[in-house]
Amino acid sequence: MSLENKKSAVSVTPLSIRMRNHSVWLGPLIVFLGAVSYFIYFAQFPVLRDFPWINFPVVLLGCWVNLIAIKRAFGRSDLYRGKLMAALSMAFSILLTALFASYIGYISYQLPAPTETTQGLSIAPEFVLSDQNGQEVDLSDFRGKKLIVTFYRGHW
Repeated sequence: MSLENKKSAVSVTPLSIRMRNHSVWLGPLIVFLGAVSYFIYFAQFPVLRDFPWINFPVVLLGCWVNLIAIKRAFGRSDLYRGKLMAALSMAFSILLTALFASYIGYISYQLPAPTETTQGLSIAPEFVLSDQNGQEVDLSDFRGKKLIVTFYRGHW
């Protein structure tokens, strides 16, 4: 086989027409949606709050799509581009997956369990406290309004 035939047998794709590696963006997006949707929607349901049966597979699917992006970017660099973005998206996805898993596996179990008293209350009991100016504030003054009550230990 002559040198001319060898050159024609090797197909080289010019850099300007390499395909985009869309899984570079799709992977982190799936991981982000899987993790965030747990807090926005799925944590409302007790079955899904204790263990995210839907969210963990979605987050792992996003990591798998990132692995495809890495394989394309580094294994087939003649066809796909985006080595740097593939590595950064994988790092982002791993970080977000680790944070989500640590919250589900450790941090959420450190929160105190709801007691019968707190589960049974739909309306806060009446009380009167002093504000930072020493004025008496009655909880009934805020009936029908949304209110956040914050208690501080110590001084102002």
